[in-house]
Amino acid sequence: MFGLMHMPECIAYTSFKVLKEDWNTNVLRAPVYIANYSNPNNYNQNPAFNNILIDSIVAWSEMLGVYCIIDFHNDRYGNPNDPNHICADTFFDLLSAKYAGKKNVMYELFNEPYGTMITWDTIAGYANRIVPIIRKNDPHAIILIGTPDWDQQLERVDTKKLHDTSNVMFTFHFYAASHKSLYPMFTRQIHRIPVFVSEWGTCESSGLGINDTAASSLFLRTMKHHATMNDTVSISWCNFSYGDKDESTSALKPNSCSKGLWNNTTQEGEFIKYWLINNSAPTMTTIEKSVNKNTTQ
Repeated sequence: MFGLMHMPECIAYTSFKVLKEDWNTNVLRAPVYIANYSNPNNYNQNPAFNNILIDSIVAWSEMLGVYCIIDFHNDRYGNPNDPNHICADTFFDLLSAKYAGKKNVMYELFNEPYGTMITWDTIAGYANRIVPIIRKNDPHAIILIGTPDWDQQLERVDTKKLHDTSNVMFTFHFYAASHKSLYPMFTRQIHRIPVFVSEWGTCESSGLGINDTAASSLFLRTMKHHATMNDTVSISWCNFSYGDKDESTSALKPNSCSKGLWNNTTQEGEFIKYWLINNSAPTMTTIEKSVNKNTTQ
């Protein structure tokens, strides 16, 4: 999803049902914006608004047999220990107690740590504080731990710095038009540590620019199946975003959510939908025909 506080109109049982039944989706990521004060419905200022939506997302996902990632979403303060993230302990204690034992719920501890002073030691220290809080309530939940430099530096992960690595994965983010140079590192690291690509886009990291379907397909084919040295892996992923903002990375055309037009796809959205259904890349002709058939009423 784009974000709970930004596009709540895109979050509905009907949209989830379409994603499950029409798009063949089996995991949804719910970004809970913590300290983005451009909107008063951020978690720090309005936890009730967010908790109600999270409850709905978890319930609808469970009803549909879909995994749900609850993402503690930073996009303003790169240090997980910044005072603006002081709610992390109570956030994860509350939600892991509430959803204890729900096999479809996963927890992403911190979206995109960044900053020259934010090292793997910084991230590991934060994880060593938060993971026991979740484990106390839900011993077997899958936990996603961020990586340095906007979730891009998998090679800096040192699992020996973590006190608990059971059911833990490490997040990698990329935007295909901007981050093609990360591909060789990615192919090496996915055979060293358990990786979850919890956010990626077809366009530039700004959310704008061209949709690089060739680079996207390269990553997608690799995540589907990658083998080296007799080791084969498949990597789970969430594309950003199932929203209708007027930008390259949106899967839906503007104003689709308020009208309930859950299949009113952009070219990017049709590309992702085709991959989810067919597990392969479409031709541009296929995408254009599908987009042109969609209504924009």
